[in-house]
Amino acid sequence: MGKIQLRVLALVMVLVAIVVPVSAQDAAPEVVVLPIDGAQFLPGAMFDMRVEVYNESEALPEDFSVTINGEAVADFFGAEVEDAPFVVGADEEAGVEGTPVSSVVVRDLMFMEPGEYTVEVTAGETTFEGVYTVRAPVDAGGRNVILFIADGGSVATNTAARLLSRGMDQGFYNDRLAFETFEEIGLLSTSGTDSIMTDSANSASSYNTGHKSAVNATGVYADNSPDAYDDPRVETFAEMVKRTRGMSVGIVATSYQQDATPAAVWGHSRERNTRSRSDFPLQAIGFEGTLGTPFTPIMPDVYLGGGARYMLPNTVEGSIRPDETDVFAEYEAAGYTVVTTADDLDAAVAAGNAPLLGTFASNDLNVWLDRNVYTDNLENETQPGLVDMTTAALEVLSQNENGFYLQVEAASVDKQFHPMDFERALADMIEFDRTIAATVEYLEAEGLMDETLIVVTADHGHSFDVFGTVDVEAFNAAEDDLGRRDAIGVYGGAGFPTYEDADGDFFPDSWDVDRTLAWGKVENPPFTEDYQVSEVPRSPAISNDEGIVIDNPEDDATGLTLGGNLPTGTSSSVHTLQDVPVYAQGPNSEALGASLENIEVFFAMAGAIGLDPRETME
Repeated sequence: MGKIQLRVLALVMVLVAIVVPVSAQDAAPEVVVLPIDGAQFLPGAMFDMRVEVYNESEALPEDFSVTINGEAVADFFGAEVEDAPFVVGADEEAGVEGTPVSSVVVRDLMFMEPGEYTVEVTAGETTFEGVYTVRAPVDAGGRNVILFIADGGSVATNTAARLLSRGMDQGFYNDRLAFETFEEIGLLSTSGTDSIMTDSANSASSYNTGHKSAVNATGVYADNSPDAYDDPRVETFAEMVKRTRGMSVGIVATSYQQDATPAAVWGHSRERNTRSRSDFPLQAIGFEGTLGTPFTPIMPDVYLGGGARYMLPNTVEGSIRPDETDVFAEYEAAGYTVVTTADDLDAAVAAGNAPLLGTFASNDLNVWLDRNVYTDNLENETQPGLVDMTTAALEVLSQNENGFYLQVEAASVDKQFHPMDFERALADMIEFDRTIAATVEYLEAEGLMDETLIVVTADHGHSFDVFGTVDVEAFNAAEDDLGRRDAIGVYGGAGFPTYEDADGDFFPDSWDVDRTLAWGKVENPPFTEDYQVSEVPRSPAISNDEGIVIDNPEDDATGLTLGGNLPTGTSSSVHTLQDVPVYAQGPNSEALGASLENIEVFFAMAGAIGLDPRETME
């Protein structure tokens, strides 16, 4: 059985455990209802609904019914109920036919009034009852929203970036990071519907929809059908503000543009794979025949990042698309100015060209440390940085009198934490901080600060932390791991690292210093660590001929040996359970100053601008 089928069956069992009465499990069919019990909505927000019945038949039980507040779902919503059976666990190669499942889907729904709505399902001897809550709109009088996401960030990440960027004198930090002075600070819990552990897709989706989702899924509740594009969708914040207000929408990321976090602004798919990544940019502009149909093509006014290999037709060298669609050509046909260099971006913004698509690398953009220090690692030298892309986006978006929504992601904080390349991760975190500072400066200069909610957070955490300092000379002179360990200073023996910022650009003048930070993670594959900056991006672990992950002998060959505690096939460190910090400034920022679920970011953003999805554009 394939990995996808195994994941599907595991999800079925999790959901079944929620909805099936213990006394009925032997005799009654199992039922899965999506959206989940406890889902929360704004009135007028669009969504789909699916009910799955595990009765080993494609036919629904004779007494099958779905009601909302006692009224048949079709009558309550005035919608068509579609019979949508499927098969789970099929494997043609293994000769496994799988198990039929009966199912119905109801699409393009919305609750029109705030309140609680009871959902009841009857299927044979099984009954399910859940409650959906429709929250009354809030209006804090704002006009714009900016969501900053440091992918994989944490309190410890912010603290280490502050130490490297601002320095310390006798135990006092010389300054705080730009966003650490915001009005409100809170904590967000990031778990999803299927696991305590989240990935970027479902957590960023929660920020953009107000609904929990599952690992690898964005803009949907993950169902159990084999089709990754037929899952019940939930409308995103960007779709709502485009549909009801004609606001401008911008997406900026240092990753490839089709990655989980940028795609969460508009994307609808259960799987993060080459097919969905190739289709996400087409979903954004409503390309005919696109899988995972959007509720509203958001037609992003600014869309900046990497990812050219997903945009080029598969007949072009370097493309990994599964088809011959030229996404750049489709954007140009839709009226976009397409740019591929930092200079072209500046020129397009100066000329007032919009909408604007900027794709500056084949995959992810290079990280700050390689763009500015170790430039031999560059894919090309024409890439803009996060500050440049964000200020360019603000120039375009701020022209719309209806307001704007901008999501900005520092993607490689996470992408460098996975291989435990901590200097590269923290340099990108400092760049993230400078981007927020530049944004505040721009908003203040344009008189937009008071009408703009700024939210700064992470989509999930990594277990990274600092536990001391390292005497580099003693470490490198040591002949064994015991000597290397004794070169690490803790408590009073740690003292202070020797990074300096004499030129005042908020980055260390040199990353190769004589006393570095001792840092690490609670989970890792087998690897070695020397606590010194690597001139090339790190690859600390590799797979041997048996598929077992081992220490990479070419990475930190003289480092301290650290044994692995992850599954034997896992070659990089992983995400962790911790709550992530959230900082907020502007209208409705007080909604985020507490310990909250991650879905509250969506509702805070909606309340900042008084979003009521029942509205229609004039």
